[in-house]
Amino acid sequence: MISRRWAGVGMALIVLSWGANYVITKIGVGRLAPVDFVFWRFLGTSVVTLPWMVKAVPHTRRDIVGLALMGLVGVSLYQWLFSTALHLTLSANVAFLFNLSPLLTLIWQRLTRKANVGSHMWWGAALSFVGVALLAGASIKGGYLGDLFAILAAGSWSAFAVMTDRFQVSVKGLAQTGWISIVGAIGVLPFVSFEPVWRMGTATWMPLLYTIFFVTVMGLSLWQNAVETAGAGRASLMLYIIPLVAALAGWIILGERLSVGEGVGAIAILVGVAWADGRLSFRGRGPGDTPGMPEVQGDATG
Repeated sequence: MISRRWAGVGMALIVLSWGANYVITKIGVGRLAPVDFVFWRFLGTSVVTLPWMVKAVPHTRRDIVGLALMGLVGVSLYQWLFSTALHLTLSANVAFLFNLSPLLTLIWQRLTRKANVGSHMWWGAALSFVGVALLAGASIKGGYLGDLFAILAAGSWSAFAVMTDRFQVSVKGLAQTGWISIVGAIGVLPFVSFEPVWRMGTATWMPLLYTIFFVTVMGLSLWQNAVETAGAGRASLMLYIIPLVAALAGWIILGERLSVGEGVGAIAILVGVAWADGRLSFRGRGPGDTPGMPEVQGDATG
């Protein structure tokens, strides 16, 4: 196991690479259709992770069905929604709205009676959704459609997290990433235009390479190390910082600016999710209150 010092370095790299991913992907889908970007990204990811895939081939029906459904929901559907949202609205909007995914995961689990939650979760949810209304309502450049896609992306990712927890497939780590990536690429195959990305210039294929190597392969490995070394609770705290990095990167690279209304909405989302998570407490918890979000595995940032 790596030292806590190096785990801290890894966590910082995750925040930077995943935060910048919102801007890098936005640049990519500005040159390539979102569905094409998703296809080439995850086809490339499956090629890179092939050495791990051949060592962990799913054999049982449960593993095969689980990986297939996880690939269709967690890659085909989620990544298409995520990339389309970035194509339509500000990268900062997508980042803050996606931060609803742990909260939506908890709501999914509550509705399916997989988790007991207390009143702090519902108060935090209410504050977060007020923030959503402010953030979406103040979105001048992107309009409401892109924000809607971002919320749907967060919902599909939360459904993927619940599936991951439910199926508990034996294929783990980069091997799992590879298998769900190839399923996800096949899932969007009927909609791909097959434009030759290698002839479209660095503004197209460099974002693809970045998302393959830095966001998926490197990011996932560092995330697993951070969870093992620092603990899942501490590691998950970094997810609250990523939207801030995305907003800063969008401002520096793309010239995107949040209005006052959007800024207030973004803060309300972060505070609401932290409140629902049990990381913030504005009053004593009742007997049924249970702090802590369920763990979201895999590439939690798109």
